[in-house]
This record gives sequence, C-alpha cells and structure tokens, in this order.
Amino acid sequence: MHILGISCFYHDAAAAIVRDGELVAAAEEERFSRRKHDFGWPANAIGYCLREAGMTINDVDHIVFYEKPILKFERILSCYISTWPMSYVAFLKALPLWLKERLWLKDFIQKRLSTDRGILFAEHHMSHAASAFLVSPFDEATILTLDGVGEWTTTTMG
Repeated sequence: MHILGISCFYHDAAAAIVRDGELVAAAEEERFSRRKHDFGWPANAIGYCLREAGMTINDVDHIVFYEKPILKFERILSCYISTWPMSYVAFLKALPLWLKERLWLKDFIQKRLSTDRGILFAEHHMSHAASAFLVSPFDEATILTLDGVGEWTTTTMG
C-alpha cells in the first residue's frame, strides 16, 4: 500500500510517501523553493517523493491531507462569532480565502495532482501523532500533542 501525505497552506508545506507502513520519502517544500517556512502547494516536495519512491500518482493507493477543512472552518467561524466585533477585520480577511479555496480542498488537490482519486482528510492532531509514532522504532508509545491550531482539539493524548 502506498500513501501520499500532504501538508500545506499553514506553515512548512511538505509531502511524504509511506509504503506498507515504512517511510520511503519525505521533504519540505522550502528545500526546493528556498523560501523559509514555505506554506504553499508542495509541488516540488510531492514530485521529489514520487521520484524517490519510483512511482507516479497513479501508483498511489491513498492521498491524505493533514486536517479536516470543514471542521477547521467550523472552529474558525465559532471563534470569530464569539469574539465579535473585535474579530471583524480578521473575519473579513479570512472568509474569502475559505470560501474561494480552503473549503474546496479536495477538488484543488485532485486538480493539482491530475487525478480523480479520492482524498482522505485526517484529524490534525492525529496527523501530528502519526508523524511521530508511525516512523518510530517503537511498538508502543504514549503521545502527547499540544497545538493551538487544527480543528477543535488543541491537546490530545494517545
């Protein structure tokens, strides 16, 4: 099984390929773009990972994005509403981006990758935990994730 993981549009855009549970390739976009903390679409990182794995996008079984856009949008709206009217300016800046791009991430990813394959969306903090545990040498571990972004949860333990 081949899984392509994608992270972008927040900070440190990156991609990784896992084959049968083993990390095959991983790269941050900034290594190619030379822009520190590049948060854009990780086209170069994805291309690198596919080349390192000796694959094309057609060989990938699953494409996974690191968070669930609908849940994150719900949280963002709730925060803006609860802090209204102080959040007015931030709300006006964020809403067009979400309505134009972020809510349509599935279509965006499929178009950029030239595929009609489904896109899976993992929970943000599960993605953090998976990135730490799944490539570790351990059979068991306790993972604590503390983060101020993502969907609703900001602290998890598993």
